[in-house]
Amino acid sequence: MKHNDDLYEKRNSFFLELSGAGKSGILLAIAIGVVVFGVGLFVEPTRAWGSLLFNLMFFFSLALGGVAFGNMQDVVGATWGRPIKRIHESFGAFVPWASGIFIVYLLAIKLDQLGAGKIYKWVADPHMLDHFHGKNIWLQYDFMMIRDIFAIILTVGFTRWHLKLTSKRDLALVEGNKDEAKRLGKEAQATLKYWSAPILVVYSLTFSLIAFDLTMSLAPTWFSTLWGGWSFAIMMQTLMALTLIIMFYLKDTQVGQYIKRQQFHDVGKLMFGFTVFFAYLTYAHILTYWYGNVPEETSYFLTRMEAPWIYMVIASLFLSFFFPFFAMIPRVSKWAGSITIPVAVVILLAQWINYLLVVIPEVQPAGKSWVFPWIELGVFFGFLGLFLFSIFQFGKKVPMLSIADPLLEKALHEEH
Repeated sequence: MKHNDDLYEKRNSFFLELSGAGKSGILLAIAIGVVVFGVGLFVEPTRAWGSLLFNLMFFFSLALGGVAFGNMQDVVGATWGRPIKRIHESFGAFVPWASGIFIVYLLAIKLDQLGAGKIYKWVADPHMLDHFHGKNIWLQYDFMMIRDIFAIILTVGFTRWHLKLTSKRDLALVEGNKDEAKRLGKEAQATLKYWSAPILVVYSLTFSLIAFDLTMSLAPTWFSTLWGGWSFAIMMQTLMALTLIIMFYLKDTQVGQYIKRQQFHDVGKLMFGFTVFFAYLTYAHILTYWYGNVPEETSYFLTRMEAPWIYMVIASLFLSFFFPFFAMIPRVSKWAGSITIPVAVVILLAQWINYLLVVIPEVQPAGKSWVFPWIELGVFFGFLGLFLFSIFQFGKKVPMLSIADPLLEKALHEEH
């Protein structure tokens, strides 16, 4: 009971506090994003919308992945990650923000506002898919908008339900209601163990649908049956990287006192494993298209073999696989901040580049020079600010340690 008493006594010290400089930095980042996107709409509208799309997908993937990773632990009753579970679950606070932007994006395309109607070639020219049977039925914009908005609403609903269920027990303990917190904790544990598996199925379907419709259809005559899995690999690799960064950020706080080397080691191992998984699926893409040698398939890669995209492809090869793979082999690399943090930052940068390579070559007008990613970077800072704002707002209201989770005591008491 020692840990329970300790958590109860410290229950008001597990909230996130943001300094004045931190608040100013976040607001500045959001302002930069808004201004750059606004300027981009008048200078290069399709590129601005493309920048919005791939940055939105990047951060939405992190947010949904954080909640889904919590469901993965709940369905098997895992105890190892309980001290860090609230950290990655807090990323889910961005899901409602992302969903609102997704809907605005879809409506802008439907109403053809500020050049949004030219993002998708098949929307601008509906007849280009007349000879692609199946695709000409699936890629009807009204149909796509309806199914994607439904998927977005479904995702938001389950995410908010999950966060409310897991935080309600902790807030009861913060208020001093020990018996109520214990009851809610057991109730939430049983509910999540039962419902997490079907919810994960829903997440996999909705996320794959959004990825297929909003990113893969930018090249409408090309397709990949691995796209959902490849997007999932990016989600999990970047999720582990960001989780490690936040864990190091919280290391010297009250929350950090309950995060041991074993949690750093396990998340580091997962980041290493998903680095290999991402590389495997990327290679599987290239291999199948190479021996298939079908023009509709190979043209997608040939476009990215030309300048300036080829330089990013080469950089991505080293940044998303070779560098993190060899850097993370030593055991100490999983918990030594001097190694782990740079590797995690490099992984996030590499996957941001990969999302850029998916979207921007398809929306960049033919013959238009592309020198410096000022629009892409500006919009990135805007989303980064909004993402951090949502996390800190969540952490201001809810403890960043699941203090009323029945499995937390077990995780703190038992040897790993």
